[in-house]
Amino acid sequence: MRVITKFIFPVLIIGLILAGCGGVSETKPISEVKAEAKTMSVDRLKSTVEKYQKAIDARRTDMKKLTDRLRAIPIKDLMGDEAKKIKEDIESLNKSVRALAERLRIYSAELRDKA
Repeated sequence: MRVITKFIFPVLIIGLILAGCGGVSETKPISEVKAEAKTMSVDRLKSTVEKYQKAIDARRTDMKKLTDRLRAIPIKDLMGDEAKKIKEDIESLNKSVRALAERLRIYSAELRDKA
């Protein structure tokens, strides 16, 4: 359990830092994202697209690490608490990536329209 705690908390902290400090939001309503994108300059849109891409890449890297840890667990322990926690964390990261990607598509489309 300590191994999970030592690994999961830093991953979550990094995710929160990327989400909070980078101006990247996976919870901002889509209607708000669309309205914001329409008012942004091309440079600001480019910057926002880059931030979203970096956030998605960071989460995918975290998912790969978790997947590697899950693969290292012996088959007999795959139904145990550690494996379940890792699976939950992977699903949480997947959900985050999907939300970020949806918002990224909006900013990217607006950038294409303005550029």
